[in-house]
Amino acid sequence: MASSDIISIIAVLKAKPGKRVALKAALQALLLPTRQEPGNVEYQLFQLRDTPDIFYVREAWRGQQGLDAHIALPHFQAFILQMNELLAEPLRLDYLTAVEP
Repeated sequence: MASSDIISIIAVLKAKPGKRVALKAALQALLLPTRQEPGNVEYQLFQLRDTPDIFYVREAWRGQQGLDAHIALPHFQAFILQMNELLAEPLRLDYLTAVEP
């Protein structure tokens, strides 16, 4: 698969007041099952050092099919059901394009 076929995304998630620990736990629960998906290339969770209520997920997928399969799986659907309770603002997805020399 060419690198141009890889979909790279940064997801930005901001916890509601008092929900940081719950959001972190929900995001951590996604790590192992997502990394085991055949379409996954990368799935890393980060917490903003100076604003710990904000989390970033750096993810990469083998094409749109890999991403679509991820969204449909039970572990991600379970997370979607929790988003309104946990997030202070809508999930932001930033799609990235690699810049090569």
